[in-house]
Amino acid sequence: MRFLTGAFFALCLALPAHAQDDRDARVAVAKDYVAATMRDMDIQEFIRQLWQPMVQQMAATRQPMSPEQISAIETLFSDHLTQPLTDVMLQQDEIMADIMTLDELTALRDFYTSEHGGSVMRKMPQLAQIQQPMISAVLQKAMPEMMPKIEAITAPD
Repeated sequence: MRFLTGAFFALCLALPAHAQDDRDARVAVAKDYVAATMRDMDIQEFIRQLWQPMVQQMAATRQPMSPEQISAIETLFSDHLTQPLTDVMLQQDEIMADIMTLDELTALRDFYTSEHGGSVMRKMPQLAQIQQPMISAVLQKAMPEMMPKIEAITAPD
C-alpha cells in the first residue's frame, strides 16, 4: 500500500511539470505561426478595413468627404491603432497555446507555412472585406425587428 501511495504522489507531482512542458511546446509552435502571419500581415490594410466602412457610412448619410478629410482619418486610425493592434496580434501565441492542442497548433502552422495554405490565409482579409457590406446589410435589415425584442428581454420586471 505504501508503494502505491508513493507512486500516486510521485505521479501527481510529475503532472504539473509535464503540463508545463506541453504548454511550452504549444507556445513555441504558436510563436512560429504568429511570426509567419505577422511577416505576411499588412497592418495598415487591416486598419483600413476598420475605418473605411465608417467613412463610407458617413458619406452615405451626409456630405461626401474630401480626400484630405479621408487622409486625416486614415492617419488618425494609423497613429492610434498600429502599435496596439500589433501588440494584440503578437500576444495571440499565449492564447492559442491555452485553447489549442499541440497537434492543432502544429497543423495550423504547417498549413499556413505551406504554399497553398499561406496563399489561402493571406486572402482571408479580402474575403472578410467583401463580406462586410453583406453582413452589415443583414444586421441593418434584422435590427428593426430584433430591437423591440431586445428591449423586452432587457426591460426591468
